[in-house]
Amino acid sequence: MRRLILAEKFSAARRLAQILSEGMAEKVRADVSSYFTFSAGGDDVIVFPLRGHIVEIDYPESAQDWVGTDLDTLVDLEPIRQESPPALHDALRGLADSVDEVVLATDYDREGELIGVEALETLRRQHPDLPARRARFSAMTTSEVRRAFENLVEPDWALADAAAARQRIDLAWGAVLTRFLTVECGSDRQVLSAGRVQTPTLRLAADRERDRQDFVPRPFWNVVLVAGEPAFEASAVGGPFWDEGGARSLVALAGLGDTATVERIERRDHREPPPAPFNTTSFLAQASRMGHSPSRAMAAAQELYVRGEISYPRTDNTVYPPSLPVREILDRLRKSLYHDYVERLLERPELDPSRGPIHTTDHPPIHPTAAPAKRREGLRATVYDMIARRFLATLSPPSLSTITEVHLRLGDTEFLAVGGVLVEPGWREILPDDRPMTELPALREGEELTVREVRVVEDRTTPPPLHTQGTLLLTMQRFALGTKSTRHEILDLLFRRQYISGRSIRTTAAGRALVDALTIYGPDVTDPEMTRHLEDRMTAIAEGRATLAEVVDESRRDLHEVLAELRAHQPSLVRWLRDATFLEKDYGPCDACPDGRMVRRRARNGWSFLGCSRFPACRRRLRLSAQGQRLPWTEPESLPETMRLPSPTPAA
Repeated sequence: MRRLILAEKFSAARRLAQILSEGMAEKVRADVSSYFTFSAGGDDVIVFPLRGHIVEIDYPESAQDWVGTDLDTLVDLEPIRQESPPALHDALRGLADSVDEVVLATDYDREGELIGVEALETLRRQHPDLPARRARFSAMTTSEVRRAFENLVEPDWALADAAAARQRIDLAWGAVLTRFLTVECGSDRQVLSAGRVQTPTLRLAADRERDRQDFVPRPFWNVVLVAGEPAFEASAVGGPFWDEGGARSLVALAGLGDTATVERIERRDHREPPPAPFNTTSFLAQASRMGHSPSRAMAAAQELYVRGEISYPRTDNTVYPPSLPVREILDRLRKSLYHDYVERLLERPELDPSRGPIHTTDHPPIHPTAAPAKRREGLRATVYDMIARRFLATLSPPSLSTITEVHLRLGDTEFLAVGGVLVEPGWREILPDDRPMTELPALREGEELTVREVRVVEDRTTPPPLHTQGTLLLTMQRFALGTKSTRHEILDLLFRRQYISGRSIRTTAAGRALVDALTIYGPDVTDPEMTRHLEDRMTAIAEGRATLAEVVDESRRDLHEVLAELRAHQPSLVRWLRDATFLEKDYGPCDACPDGRMVRRRARNGWSFLGCSRFPACRRRLRLSAQGQRLPWTEPESLPETMRLPSPTPAA
């Protein structure tokens, strides 16, 4: 028998060939893509890399004219299959008649299943009766791969259909919305891109930025006592105070005494459970918190997976399956820098892993599968360390701390000091707290402490932080926007489109204008609920509860309704979006701070105004007349009609 094994990429093909041939595979150089051959059990085997998706879908040439193609026709138009690259398909057709069986060994998820099916379709056009089976594995380790090839199954056609549905739906929504906004509403200066997932994601970033801009800080005061040897701080009970007078009066009640009395000491234990296992989104969020791009972190994780050092990095699961050989994995990590942690875990009679909120039947949570290879420091080493430490932490006992509350009396005022000490590190030995607790000095009830200072401390409430890529990924997961495999790609797209920028994500003028206009005149496009519904329907395809045709037809009906709504408000959309080309225009230096510039912005209600570029550090605002004059800030309701800026009229 001659068997053809289809792998997703060249590195994966090489790894599979090494495992299945026990290092005896021969590399065959070819014009389009090199592959590997070997003999095993009397069979001749070819391991062929596909280089990712080898089929693209697009609309036919007759529909490529953005201006001349009717958009309602485009909604219902069937895309065509395009081979990419054609030479790779020629190579597959050249092998089709000489092989007796095909094994799909691409990544076991929706996209991987579709990649394998794309190649299988090409092979079966040449050899219609060619048998095909599927190898499913979650780690490229010798034991996992061999087990998968000993238990081959049928290809998952429903899983491939779910991925194919996503391709068709995303193509239609992206093409129709982008063409409508660019051709019928744009200023001919740039492409106005919109999509089923990217636009609701953009709204999440814009809403957080709006909330931060609209936030009005509120001052508050605390009364702080510094006493003892060594000195420690305690805060007045009843604080914080929303008026300074209340805080000052409390200082007066404290009197002018030189000593504070320890009235009561209370201690309690605090157990902190270990963290949940990593799934894709939580892993990428942690990488972002550590200052690494989610896309680069995912690329590093993919390399580690292909090398057989970690499990498949694309998973929603946060619960280890009972079949996961936890002790076997720990044993593989003995000869690594995690040796001490591993030995202590293996000494435990039972290992009770932590569990996260998401339990699925796809791949297990991300975990190490082998000791790290010797290599230089770099992102790959950092990512492996993140995953290994998280895995070890999930198997560790809770950390135990003792929290101490000390109640002090100074005059007629009661103060409270809180401290803590780590008693049993548990999992915190592996993942130390980046904000450790402060330990209080040893004290006794009734003890008199020397007062060093009593002061009033002023502070202000803080606005919600801007989204980072990590927090936005977690929010996308919460709203079911995108999938574990595509969320970080959506963020990359928004950066490339220059709709968002910065590590603390801010929307650009174009991004704000687009999402604000669509929120008013096409709210379904920015509402995560429609995207969530379509995601649920694609999951139904994968689970056999719906068909590709049913879900695509449902999406087309929704898109027709959205397009009709956008056309009904086209004049308002045109005014709003074309006016946005003047946003962020520099109107000179800020007169309230030395470094800021006054730039044109748009308020939530559509009014244009001038604001300092250093916002929120500087909150200087000015009105801008229709003639471009800088005017003192006045609330819009009190402006004379002649001074109001032209802005779109909100839809009824």
